[in-house]
Amino acid sequence: MSLESILSGVDIPTAKDIKDMLIPGEDVFYGVRQARIEQPIGPDEIFITSERVIVRRPHILSYMKSIRDYRYNDMSNVTINKGFFNSTINIKMRFFSHNLQLRSIPNKTARKISSIIQQGIDGRFEGYGEEGKKVEKVSKTQDAKDAPLEILRERYARGEITREEYLQIKRDLGLD
Repeated sequence: MSLESILSGVDIPTAKDIKDMLIPGEDVFYGVRQARIEQPIGPDEIFITSERVIVRRPHILSYMKSIRDYRYNDMSNVTINKGFFNSTINIKMRFFSHNLQLRSIPNKTARKISSIIQQGIDGRFEGYGEEGKKVEKVSKTQDAKDAPLEILRERYARGEITREEYLQIKRDLGLD
């Protein structure tokens, strides 16, 4: 365990359980673990994607984890409170009684993360494909073909259907 991970947190790769819960076309832009000074036994891991902010919180000496996600369309603003070693990212939520605080994030990383979140709030990631590049619509005929898939993706993203249901419907519609 390094002094950096204790005082300011560290960047981390995307965990397998996070990769498994991503919707098709969703990309993880950043992963960071809180400084251990905030939660010594099991600091939160935060993943910033093209669709949402995912907070993975360990419980019971890190053997169990809870995962919460916050969609950009539920957010209205993001600010940073910068400290000496680390920062707190404050996210104003539109429809929740509480705001989201991402505490003990390395200062350098906090600036990048808040910028990505602000872009998500501004809707700049809408229409991004699996390669992280803006998907251009080809024609009205192509739009008509893509409409069922878009509806299906939206229903999956809202949690109305499971991943298995999503894949089955996609196969049924011949959209593989």
